Amino acid sequence: MMADSSPWAPYEPTSSDPWDLRKVAHLHRRAGFGATLEELHRDLNAGPAASIEHFLRPGPEPAAFRQVSAALKRNAEGTGGDYSTESRDIAAWWLHRMTYGHDPLSERLTLFWHNYFATGLHGVYRRQFMTVQNELFRAQGRKSFGDLLRGIESDPAMLVWLNGSENHKNHPNENFARELLELFTLGIGHYTEQDVREVARALTGWRRGRDNILNETDEFAYDQGLADANAKTILGQSGSWRRDDVIRILLEHPAAAGHVCRRLYRGFVSEDGEPSDALIEPLATEFRASNYDIGHVVGIILRSRHFFSAAAYRRRVKSPVEFCVGTLRQLAPPRTANLLSLVAISCEQQGQILFDPPSVKGWDGGIAWLNSATTLARMNWVVTLLSGNEQIGLSGFDPTRWAADNAIEPDKIFESISSLLLQNDMNPATAELASSLAATNSTSAIGAGLQVLMQSPEYTLA
Repeated sequence: MMADSSPWAPYEPTSSDPWDLRKVAHLHRRAGFGATLEELHRDLNAGPAASIEHFLRPGPEPAAFRQVSAALKRNAEGTGGDYSTESRDIAAWWLHRMTYGHDPLSERLTLFWHNYFATGLHGVYRRQFMTVQNELFRAQGRKSFGDLLRGIESDPAMLVWLNGSENHKNHPNENFARELLELFTLGIGHYTEQDVREVARALTGWRRGRDNILNETDEFAYDQGLADANAKTILGQSGSWRRDDVIRILLEHPAAAGHVCRRLYRGFVSEDGEPSDALIEPLATEFRASNYDIGHVVGIILRSRHFFSAAAYRRRVKSPVEFCVGTLRQLAPPRTANLLSLVAISCEQQGQILFDPPSVKGWDGGIAWLNSATTLARMNWVVTLLSGNEQIGLSGFDPTRWAADNAIEPDKIFESISSLLLQNDMNPATAELASSLAATNSTSAIGAGLQVLMQSPEYTLA
């Protein structure tokens, strides 16, 4: 239990710090990707505790959604032996889950772990391996970090990506061992090169089956004959260590919990500089005490006064996926057949190819998302979504239909959408320009005003 003086103590509304639309929208941007006007007002009335609980315990997945998702996944995976590096079909499957699913926090965490354990289709060359890994992140992403590590160590995509299936006792391969120590658990400065070599030896034994000398199958097996059974010393502990021993030893190291919590902080709270040890250590202590329960520490973050403070508000640059999916979740345009494929293409143009991060370190994030080309791509996405494009079969956003769906009076359309998108939290000059463009209240005028809002710096920030 956090002390009342801790920044991680639960947020309680006061007259000077009320539960308002800004805080509700902030919760939805961070714990999910964004919310409809109905969802914002539902949670405004429900209060913080119930609203956060809705994210943490969403209930079972609706059967109809599950069936559609399964069909999209089967189509995306293709047939056995397909070594295509085309990611748009599987990206569209995942974007469907992010955009229309009932459990946005799980999808948010799946995206977080995809970047944390960054694995790319160019290198893995099997769409099925990538979807299996994606389902691992979804199933384990808010449970035990130790179990997630065990899952990723035996994950087919990771066994290919970092050569785990080539790590044998007579020819140790250190690729996965190095990233396990540097990126996944401890961070630079908390291990030695000898630790890397010893961890690699302890992780030997995986192999990939072959139909013949040239053609690899999808089957991976742990072969005791390829495993190094001799004594090893890892982080000062000596023994005939194997795979599970490695995970145990790493999680016993005092740096492990803090390393993960720093990444969670960057993903859910702020990218504005490095958080202090004083801020991270209480989270790390809770993480260790809970036996590395991810959901426990994420819950602490989302409930905290620090999460709802100015130190966290609009302190992250939206990734392309957050930018595009958030807009779809907010405006809820018609679900045309090619919409999510177009989103996947736009995300690529903005610098984020789902299932194909640029390296084992993932995407840099933050201000790195914004350069002249990617910023232009964001602006073009806004124009395409609002105005439509007949050549690609995308109709534009219809504010009149949106108003009817949300029971908004015609003369309140722009004001209401502005409140939905930015909670009226914008530069006065931006607000004045947008309002003046929308003043005639025609569809084109409202679209022009919305374009200004959605191309503003404030809308780029989460």
